[in-house]
Order: sequence, then C-alpha cells, then structure tokens
Amino acid sequence: MLKTERGCDKDSPIQGAWKLGEWEFERCPLKIVTNQSLDYIRAYIFFQNGYLPNSGGWLDQSVKFIDAIEIIETEISKIREEAEKNAH
Repeated sequence: MLKTERGCDKDSPIQGAWKLGEWEFERCPLKIVTNQSLDYIRAYIFFQNGYLPNSGGWLDQSVKFIDAIEIIETEISKIREEAEKNAH
C-alpha cells in the first residue's frame, strides 16, 4: 500500500505526494532520476575535487558534461541561498 501511495510503481493517487521546494511529483523522485543523471551528479563530486572526465582542460570536455555541471551548480547555489535566507 505504501508503494502505491508514494508512487513507486506508478503515479501516486495522492496529489503532490512528493514535494521538493516548489515542485510537486506524483512519482517517487528516485523513479524520475535517470542513471545518466546520477552519473553526472557523481561526476560533479569529482569535478569539485579538480578531476575532469577527459584529459585536458574544460574545453576538452563534452558539451553535455559542461551543461550538466552548470545545471547542478546553479541548483546547488539556489539551495545554499535559500538556506542562508532561512538561517537569518
């Protein structure tokens, strides 16, 4: 029953079963995130530590990788800004 309510196997019958900031989901977020998205999130951690997937500099990286890193960084910045607002 919980799997149905939480949207693990199909959309949840509960409107906005999952909330992430201003977004609402009827499916479990783990079902929405693709393996490729997870790979980019893992790559971001390496990027933060100075490692790139391809040898050379950032111009030697794929456009998809650069786009993914920019999106992740933008979202992390939003989360940090919101946390700072709530801390004051």
